[in-house]
Amino acid sequence: MTQRSSGLRPQWIFLIPLLVLFLTAFSQMAHAERKAAIVVGNGEYEFAPLSNPKNDSKLIAATLTELGFDVLLFYDVKKAAVGDLENAIRSHLIGADLAILYYAGHALQHEGRSLLLPVDVRTGSAKEVIDDAIALNDLIDIVKNDPVGVKLIILDACRNNPLTTEKGLEQGLANMEAGAGQVLIAFATGAGEVAYDGTGANSPYSLALANALQQPGLDIYDTFRTVRGDVRLATNGSQIPWITGSIETKFVLKPAGSEKPAPVVAGGDGALTIDQVLWYFIQDSADPTDFERFAKAFPNSTLAAEAVKRSSLEVAELQQRGLFVSGALAATPISTEPPPSNEANAAAGAEFVFQQAGERAVSETFRIWPRKMPDTQSGMKSLVTDCDLYAADPNDPQRVVPGVTNGLVNIRDGLRSCGYALAADPNNPRLQFQLARVLEIAKRYDWAEHFYQLAATQQYSAALVNLGYMARAGIGREVDYKRALDFYMQAAPLGNLRARTNVGTAYIRGQGVPQNPEEGILWYRLAASSGWSNAITALGDSFRRGIGVKKDDVEATRLYAAAADAGQIDAMTNLGRAYVGGLGVEKDVKRGFDLMIRATEMGNQYAPLYAARILVKGEGKVRPDANRALSLLELSARRGFEDAYLELAKGYAAGSFARGKPDLRKAYFNATLATRFKVEEAERTKTSVGEKLDAASREEIEKDVELFVQQNGL
Repeated sequence: MTQRSSGLRPQWIFLIPLLVLFLTAFSQMAHAERKAAIVVGNGEYEFAPLSNPKNDSKLIAATLTELGFDVLLFYDVKKAAVGDLENAIRSHLIGADLAILYYAGHALQHEGRSLLLPVDVRTGSAKEVIDDAIALNDLIDIVKNDPVGVKLIILDACRNNPLTTEKGLEQGLANMEAGAGQVLIAFATGAGEVAYDGTGANSPYSLALANALQQPGLDIYDTFRTVRGDVRLATNGSQIPWITGSIETKFVLKPAGSEKPAPVVAGGDGALTIDQVLWYFIQDSADPTDFERFAKAFPNSTLAAEAVKRSSLEVAELQQRGLFVSGALAATPISTEPPPSNEANAAAGAEFVFQQAGERAVSETFRIWPRKMPDTQSGMKSLVTDCDLYAADPNDPQRVVPGVTNGLVNIRDGLRSCGYALAADPNNPRLQFQLARVLEIAKRYDWAEHFYQLAATQQYSAALVNLGYMARAGIGREVDYKRALDFYMQAAPLGNLRARTNVGTAYIRGQGVPQNPEEGILWYRLAASSGWSNAITALGDSFRRGIGVKKDDVEATRLYAAAADAGQIDAMTNLGRAYVGGLGVEKDVKRGFDLMIRATEMGNQYAPLYAARILVKGEGKVRPDANRALSLLELSARRGFEDAYLELAKGYAAGSFARGKPDLRKAYFNATLATRFKVEEAERTKTSVGEKLDAASREEIEKDVELFVQQNGL
């Protein structure tokens, strides 16, 4: 017996280290963080095609892949393929530590139910639409009871939909909660409202989402707070994203510590190079053509060899990560194991296969093509680069295309386009400025300053203005009004109207220079004489308040009218207030109200509040309308005018919105929000309303406020 045991002992001793290694590896695998995503882009609708969902889904899929997600990308899902989509959700998202379902396309609501539309939905009647639609609740039910991880349902799905003329069908999506589990639902816009498909290659929401996902150190709530702000700015407040649900786990989508070492800007010696900047942003790319292009553009870079290596390995790595795409981009699958139900998908016209090997398939999967250059003279076409299409600033007087507002800049593709354009023309100040602009939007402020400085040394006025703004606002540095004024004073003689207006503001406020309102007025007049509507509005404000000039309501109103005619929405709002109050013009409440509504429709955040005040009691030829007043105040608050929360609190306390019946809970809720934003008189209103509530109710409401602030990025 002893002899037999001693004979086996050496074998066990040999196996123990292997067993330990196996158990260690298994333990690491078991606890490894798994991130999975399903991205759906539906655009090829017969009844109302959408141009951007395919681009939006490409952008989100590429961004998530670079963040380490296993991504399944579906295009143009038909009715017959809905079951396969649901199966993919079950097999791919369940059990993931962080799971994302993103949908871009048409959607609507029926009796409080949100419905996503397959591309071949029948449109003969409301019943056909409802029967063919994908009930959002059915998709949420698949994941909501998963005991593992956090689930995000992201819906860029409220595009304007002609089917809502059918009885019983309503535009937008219904406000809803998952009801169980750690599920957060993110809407591109508020319940029942319309999200924009966008005039460029992507919707405002998908751009904002992709840009926010790339920012390091943001948790889930921070990400959607950033998205909310960017979409609000990009749409002039016309679209306000929303989220519902609650999660307990703090999940950082791109941990700050996970970033690769970044190149360092050495003080003014030009040490930062374009290849370093580009490599930092493409090094986690899922597109092998990124590395092929890099190696060709920078053959002498110390990173060129690594780029060549990565371009040949990336396709195999993608296969291992399980990325696949659908439809026309498919050729021969890499994998010998096709995805489940491939035959059914093919029959439905939505074939799903693994990501293709080969340059063309992968390139077309991930590249988001910019808007086509409009037909112009060949000379202009020769000036325009992809960098201009992605990153030209509408306020740059030397731009060569109309430009893209900040909230609509595609950081991922803009950086690539501007980096490669500048590599081909390294001393072009316009391209230096545009690369700097994208870097600033990406919050790489030190690198942005570097390239702004390169353009500024060539007297590129927009670069000087942006350097001044960064100094004045404390972006990437301490606030420095003197530095800001120095840059503005360099740009002003170059004819830059923004610079001239900002110099005027510096003199009026005494920022970086002794206060001298009269000198500031001269600068305003100089910019206004060239038709700069912001300067005209600033002059109007000066006459209304009597700053630097004698108070003159007539002149203020004349200036507001001139700026409003040019589309300046703050001037439009102020002109409306002048008519309502009879300031410098014959009183005409109806005309003033109409101007405020027009400014509201154009995205102004202040106009809805002033219009609501008129509607509460009615005035002139404007009849009272409590419901509309409430909607306008809520809109003003969503657009970021915090005074609207105080107005809501007072209205609820007085019973203005419910047939004379006060609602003290809602009054206290909004007063508490107003105090958070330090709105004048908010604390007094909160105290007054709070005295009529018991302590338990106040505590409960304040917890609701905290949750509201967290969920909605306030």
